Amino acid sequence: MQYIVRNTHENYTSMNNHFLQDPNLSSSAKGVLAVILSNKDDWRIYPDEIAKRSKDGLVSHRTAFEELEKHGYIRTVKKSLGRGKGIQHYRFAQDIPIADDYFEYILEKFEKELSTETVDNPDDGTLQC
Repeated sequence: MQYIVRNTHENYTSMNNHFLQDPNLSSSAKGVLAVILSNKDDWRIYPDEIAKRSKDGLVSHRTAFEELEKHGYIRTVKKSLGRGKGIQHYRFAQDIPIADDYFEYILEKFEKELSTETVDNPDDGTLQC
C-alpha cells in the first residue's frame, strides 16, 4: 500500500534527506532550510524574506537560522561596507552540514567573485563590471 504520494512533474525540489532526518534540528529549522533549498542556487538568503513566506514571525525564523548555523547547515560571511556604512551578510546553505574544508573552497570562490563584481563609476554614478 502506498502511503506517500509525490508530484514530481512540476514545482518540484530535489534535496538530500540528511537534514530532514537530523534529530538535532527542530521542525522549524528543517522547514526553513527546505524553503531556502527550494530557491534557485544564486538566490541570496535573507531571514526577512523567508519570514514573509510564512505565518511564523521573524524572531522564530532568526532562531531557526541560529540553529542551522550551530549545526553547520548555514555559514555566514560578513563584509564591511566601509566605516559607518554597515555590514553585508552573505549566507551559504547546504542540505548536509558544510565541512570546514569545503567552506574554505566556497570562500575562495566568493572572494574571486567579489573582486570581479561591479564597482562604482565616479563619473556617471552607474555600475560597471
